[in-house]
Amino acid sequence: MRPVIDRRRGSGVTLVEMIVVIAVTGVLVALVSLFGRRQIDAYFDVANRAALTDAADTALRRIGREVQGALPNSVRSAGGNQFLEFVPVRDGGRYRGELTPAGTGNPLDLSNAADTTFDVLGPTVTAAAGDRLVIYNLGQPGSDVYAGTSSRALTTTGAGLSALGFAGGQFPFGSPRRRFQIVGGPVTYECTATQLLRRWCYDFQAVQPTGGFAALPVHGACAAVQTAVLVDNLAACNLNYVAGALARNGLVSISLTLSANGEAVTLMHQVEVLNAP
Repeated sequence: MRPVIDRRRGSGVTLVEMIVVIAVTGVLVALVSLFGRRQIDAYFDVANRAALTDAADTALRRIGREVQGALPNSVRSAGGNQFLEFVPVRDGGRYRGELTPAGTGNPLDLSNAADTTFDVLGPTVTAAAGDRLVIYNLGQPGSDVYAGTSSRALTTTGAGLSALGFAGGQFPFGSPRRRFQIVGGPVTYECTATQLLRRWCYDFQAVQPTGGFAALPVHGACAAVQTAVLVDNLAACNLNYVAGALARNGLVSISLTLSANGEAVTLMHQVEVLNAP
């Protein structure tokens, strides 16, 4: 006679076994979290620092690129190095200073107050409404783009221009190399408590503005003064400009400290500014 086997006793899990498994699993999870927490925290710390570094580096490169293309002798800082202002150059070239050997051409006669047109030598240029013509800006009384003494309103606008006209009287100084620049309005970078701002579309001011930009006169090419956030999470900021020897060069030093999620990074960038007009 074959023995009878009770199959019910070999199936299922007892309550004691379940408790043992849960306890062992809890111990293993605790051990994993104990040894893996630091690696996870380190990963997030590195990710936060990398994000801050990338944001600061992008801002520094943007400012440096714009400052290097600024009108000679137009960079200035104020407000405890919290404001950096400059005038971007839109286009430029050389003006004709004398007639050709054949007696042709339209040179710029700086001794003639009524002479307000000239030929552009070399590649053609582009000028938009509201742009101004600048010749030999020295950034000094008598030749200062912010005071309007080294710039004049253009009467010729468009693309592919081989001749230019201007209004407002003759220029006080000629360029030794017969250079001219076409500029729009000034630009300011401003450090606030938490943001680095870029402001533009305001008109030229003899004294560098350090606030109240929305109330400043609007540049002729714009409908309103514009403001954009260049970078957030700003903890410290320094925008400094120092003119070099003989005012033929200068140095812009920019320092930014960004802080977020318990992490902070500080980056510094220096840009040489060529001021030969």
